[in-house]
Amino acid sequence: MRTFTAEDIQRIEMTTAVSLMRDAFAMLSSGQVVVPLRTVQETQDQKGMALFMPSYSPAWKLFGLKMVTVFPNNVPPAPMIQGVMLLMDAERGTPLASMDAAAITALRTGAASGLASELLSRTESETLALFGTGAQAWTQVAGVLAVRKIQEVMVKGTSREKEEAFCKRVRDEYQISCRPLRDLSELSQADVICTATGSHQPLFHLKHLNPGVHINAIGAYKPHMRELSEDIIVQCKLIVDQRAAVLHEAGEVVIPLKEGRLTPSVIYAELGEVVAGKAGRASSDEITVFKSVGNAIQDLAVARFLINQQA
Repeated sequence: MRTFTAEDIQRIEMTTAVSLMRDAFAMLSSGQVVVPLRTVQETQDQKGMALFMPSYSPAWKLFGLKMVTVFPNNVPPAPMIQGVMLLMDAERGTPLASMDAAAITALRTGAASGLASELLSRTESETLALFGTGAQAWTQVAGVLAVRKIQEVMVKGTSREKEEAFCKRVRDEYQISCRPLRDLSELSQADVICTATGSHQPLFHLKHLNPGVHINAIGAYKPHMRELSEDIIVQCKLIVDQRAAVLHEAGEVVIPLKEGRLTPSVIYAELGEVVAGKAGRASSDEITVFKSVGNAIQDLAVARFLINQQA
């Protein structure tokens, strides 16, 4: 059984990862793969959790199982997200590989936002606003820059030091302008917004947004968490990674749904349906949102690429 490290996964070009996500989401929405809802196990003190995410592709003849732990209170150098991805042959059940799950998660999540931005954001988009400064936030930048000619990034983090360090990394890596986001009124300048936080309350509201903005909301993945306000969800064109998962796990939808203010019809489409040809953005001033809670077929697509590349 082969082992793939974080460094092995980080060598995958983001443009390649975006292409992998295109295939993965198309297969998901057309019913060609089996992806059960993930199992979540919290620690007794509720300070951490483990997520178990299985997947199966008959066409690829592969089983995948990703186990990720999330401990938000970890102090560096201990990362918040850790885990292992296991890949097994679906013809004879042979274990094929183990992989660094945190690196796969970061790559495929950024690539999914890249794909969503390619399909849904305005082609002339130049300004990206980002909430978050962690590993997931970094690949959000990479994903959007892979598909749009972004000239400026605005970053909102939990401290001035984290914002400045993140901005320096963006400037050094991409040679584009990057600065801290000081006030929510500055969001009116953003063409694309990415949220990669563990927030339990909305980060901003509809009044802060520029008409025509596209939002990738990838941070809130539990029913009591939400990064986007209800007025945004109501007014936007909402595209999701998987309907069943979002209706079960995404607080932005689950909370108003339980309280009777929304119906499942608020979801316009799955991203795989847009890949397959369903209309995406209808006008230059339409607000589009890609809401993702993460899907195991994304991990399986990256794992398959790795083993085929190394065959």
